[in-house]
Amino acid sequence: MRPHRLRVTAFGAFAGTEQVVFDDLEGLFLLHGETGAGKTTLLDAIAFALYGRVPGERGSAKRLRSDHAALGTATEVELEATIGGRRLRVTRRPEQLRQKKSGAGVTAEPASVRLAELSAAGAWEFKSTRIGEADAEIENLMGMSAAQFFQVVLLPQGEFARFLRADAKDKEALLQKLFGTDRFRRAEDWLADRRRATDKEVAVCQEGVTQLIAQIAQAAGVPVPAPGSAEVLLWASALATRALAERDSAAGIVELRKRDLDQALAASTAADQLAGRQRRRRDALSRQQALKTATPELARLDPAAPALRAAGQEQQAQVGRLEALRAVERLAAAEEATAAAARDRAARLAVDIDQAERQVRLRRDTRPEAQQDRDAAAAAAADLPAAQARAAAARAVAGDRAALVAEHAKRAALREAHLAAREKSVAAQAEALRIRGARIDGMRAELAAQMTDGSPCPVCGSADHPDPVDGDSFPPVSRDEEDAAFRSASAAAQAAELAGLALAAADAVLSELAHRLAAAGETVPAASSAAVEPAQLAVAADAAAAAADGLETTAEQLGGTAARLSALQHDLDRLDEAIAADRAGLTTLIQRRAAALAEAEAADVRAADRRAELAAELGPDTDLEAAVSRAAGLATALLDAAAVADQLADPDLDVKLDPPAPVSETRAAAEAAQEAHTAAADTLGEARHRAVQLASLEPELAAAVAALAPVKERAAQIRHLADLANGTSGANQYKMTLSSFVLAARLEEVAAAASERLLTMTAGRYSLVHSDAKKGNAKAGLSLLACDTWTGIDRDTATLSGGETFLASLALALGLADVVTAESAGTRMEALFVDEGFGTLDEDTLDEVMNVLDGLRAGGRIVGIVSHVSELRQRIPARVHVRKSRTGSHVEVTAS
Repeated sequence: MRPHRLRVTAFGAFAGTEQVVFDDLEGLFLLHGETGAGKTTLLDAIAFALYGRVPGERGSAKRLRSDHAALGTATEVELEATIGGRRLRVTRRPEQLRQKKSGAGVTAEPASVRLAELSAAGAWEFKSTRIGEADAEIENLMGMSAAQFFQVVLLPQGEFARFLRADAKDKEALLQKLFGTDRFRRAEDWLADRRRATDKEVAVCQEGVTQLIAQIAQAAGVPVPAPGSAEVLLWASALATRALAERDSAAGIVELRKRDLDQALAASTAADQLAGRQRRRRDALSRQQALKTATPELARLDPAAPALRAAGQEQQAQVGRLEALRAVERLAAAEEATAAAARDRAARLAVDIDQAERQVRLRRDTRPEAQQDRDAAAAAAADLPAAQARAAAARAVAGDRAALVAEHAKRAALREAHLAAREKSVAAQAEALRIRGARIDGMRAELAAQMTDGSPCPVCGSADHPDPVDGDSFPPVSRDEEDAAFRSASAAAQAAELAGLALAAADAVLSELAHRLAAAGETVPAASSAAVEPAQLAVAADAAAAAADGLETTAEQLGGTAARLSALQHDLDRLDEAIAADRAGLTTLIQRRAAALAEAEAADVRAADRRAELAAELGPDTDLEAAVSRAAGLATALLDAAAVADQLADPDLDVKLDPPAPVSETRAAAEAAQEAHTAAADTLGEARHRAVQLASLEPELAAAVAALAPVKERAAQIRHLADLANGTSGANQYKMTLSSFVLAARLEEVAAAASERLLTMTAGRYSLVHSDAKKGNAKAGLSLLACDTWTGIDRDTATLSGGETFLASLALALGLADVVTAESAGTRMEALFVDEGFGTLDEDTLDEVMNVLDGLRAGGRIVGIVSHVSELRQRIPARVHVRKSRTGSHVEVTAS
């Protein structure tokens, strides 16, 4: 990378636009200026143009915009450089605030980039305006990251000076920062994490094996073997085999107990059956004896079952005949009751007939009087519509006059409100305009306060300011105050408009009322007339209301007459209907009475016939109910005796009653056999469950033991690698971590490259060598020694003098640049910037250093020295002088 031109605007210490043309400074040049003038800012600008950020703490602060820059000046950096053989121009702007293009205030502007390339024809062609795309293109051409660029081009030899005097811990931190070996630290952490993870896997697998062993021991009912037993698989297999044998033995015992149970149950069932037969025979004999004792008639009959059954059936037939006679008796009683009820009904109907005849005569006498009342009411009803119409018209006039009075009062109030709202709106508009004028005056005063003699006016551009505004006369007014005032004015104007609309609506209502009264023949002045007096309107409204009340009273009286007419007509119609109904009812009552008398006579005849039939069958002195009861009892006894005889004749009851069946003995034997069989079955179930469990757990244990071995082997390998990378392995002779080892290797490369520079700068006296030596508990591999050819002794770099330390650190910085450049695909860096430290050198040593730096110009390389040493101004003709002032820094370039 070779820079050609750098232009900065409102960047860092520079308020305006400053430019450095590096092509005019080819070779060695001095970058000098007062402290804080902005020397380092130029180097930051190069880094910002290429990578969009600046190194160190300045990058984390993110304050790239100049505090001296005008509000309308945008912060921008433009760099023209040749990178990878291509001439590029990069223009970047950071995220910043800018003044709005229209209106007051500021707005946020995002970061931006423009990447252009010089074509073969000499014209600039835009390549990209996307930040990510441009960054990727530049980094690909540079062949290194931003961190590497900061180390190689902006040589941080100050950090190497600290490194030479630092202890092992601080050296490691500085080397990690310089060499960017965080990835190796991450590798160490990754291996440590993997070691913990694989150790956890081993523990989980081992826990699984231990848990399976415990389950097998619990299932087999044996103690858990000692941890780490090598024969655990043989132990599990033997337990599974023994469980199968125990299962088969238990199955044979269950078969024997099943045969014993079947025999015991059969004996108990036979005893229960015999006991039942004995019990039924005993019950039948007892019933037979009881029937003979209770019914003496049975003793005279043949005891055989057929004879008893025949006698019972004959007695049942007798009961049927007696029941039929009982029905005849019930019919006779029912006919007598029917006749009595018919006679009572006929008597009641005779009374109803008398009352109906008197009601018909009474209603016939009142009909002429009702007809006269109806005629009078009809005449009054004819006058009702006209009276109601007159009353309604009068009431409408009275209502309109009352509404007119109310609307006139309402309009007066609305008119006052409208006038007040208009005055308030005018005042609010005037206040808003006053505040806007005050804000404009405040802005003028603020602009005037920023102007100085010789600076251009931001409004007109003139450098003369003959009459600036005095800021003390115009206190500042904010935009929020102005907006609030105009919002208040707008609200007041809207309120006035609404009040005017309400007044117009009231005028429209007054006009409508006046029009209706005029149509009704009333004289009413216009609503807008000032001569209209609310008192006069109120008197007229009261008079109209009184007239309407009188007409309405008359209409109500006529309405009452009409209502009475309707009621009389209704009563007359009901009277006619009642007379007709009374006549029809009278006829019906007469017919019903005749039918009731005929029914009573017929019922008397039927009852006499039934009584005669019953006397002929039983005789005059026979008790029908007692006869039926005796016949039914005898029939039941005969049939029960026949059933008992049939039961005793059953061969199944042909058993001896003594000795009783052995029910309790056989039942106890069956229960004992059942308990024995249940116990044997439970034992078999446990044996089967144990065998199934062990048969399932044995292969699980074998699989778990087989899976544990590779996990242990992998964990051992990862543990070995992690211990080796973290410096805790016995095979790691120097107890160096991986990152320390890489740092040591990188440091050894840098030391070799730096020694070439240091030998030249020290006239062949000093070189740098890397050492793996370890001091106390410090880490090994991070030491540098200064080889002194004058004494032949390798010295600790901490013993070097201030000037020697500067030379060594500068050599390390240059060596680092060579190593990083070699690693970055050989990308050539044609510009170097060396920052400070030259004040510690004597004149001869300074000559040697200048010779080394001058040698870096080989091949057209640009070398910039950043220093305050005045002697360098005499030695280096090409200079970039940065001058600072109250309004921002400026650059003066002196070409070689």
